Amino acid sequence: MSDTLLEVRDLVTAYGKIEALKGVSLQVKQGSITCLLGPNGAGKTTLMMTIAGILRARSGTVAFAGREMTSLRPHAIVASGVALVPENRLVFPAMTVLDNLRAGAYQRRDDFAPDIEKLFQRFPRLKERSAQLAGTLSGGEQQMLAVARALMSRPKLLLMDEPSLGLAPLVVEEIFRIITELHRDGTTIFLVEQNAHMALKVAQHFYLMEQGKVTFSGDPGSLAEDEVIKRAYLGSAK
Repeated sequence: MSDTLLEVRDLVTAYGKIEALKGVSLQVKQGSITCLLGPNGAGKTTLMMTIAGILRARSGTVAFAGREMTSLRPHAIVASGVALVPENRLVFPAMTVLDNLRAGAYQRRDDFAPDIEKLFQRFPRLKERSAQLAGTLSGGEQQMLAVARALMSRPKLLLMDEPSLGLAPLVVEEIFRIITELHRDGTTIFLVEQNAHMALKVAQHFYLMEQGKVTFSGDPGSLAEDEVIKRAYLGSAK
């Protein structure tokens, strides 16, 4: 049985005549943290949104747990076990923290109250602010809420798009601690991240995307040894 949980093959996604993804292929292994690096405008967010069904691929395929899901709508993709923590968090600002979490479970028909209590144990600050409007939270608290909201669907694969973006260093450390804990608890994570130094501490495999194409695939060791990547993302070279 294959240990590949997510497989993207020859994916092309376009905005009108402009192709943002130009035949992207990659895999995410079951139980891994896989990280996608790349400059702004490389197509990373477009890839995440295509996997999540928010954008439609022009060609190519996305398969999850062996099931082709390229043509599925977003709610069906969530139901299959994939959840997206979007770039810039995108919490519902006029809703309370608690109602944001409830919104994350909108497809569930079981009693999800125990899940909320578990998340409050994982994110104590969200419990303290459960009745507070999400739009009044700090950036770090909103990121925690965005992660917790995604976890309410009980995903097998968590897509995380730039979770450390715009956050203070201490908050970034906390976000990556949470990522490590989620992985330890059995969640497979596909991470888009600009902070390569932090990603190197947690990810088992890396891809680099440039101008809509995957230009590098390798483990942390090979990433750290690539001179071009070291200069661009790690700020050093031999």
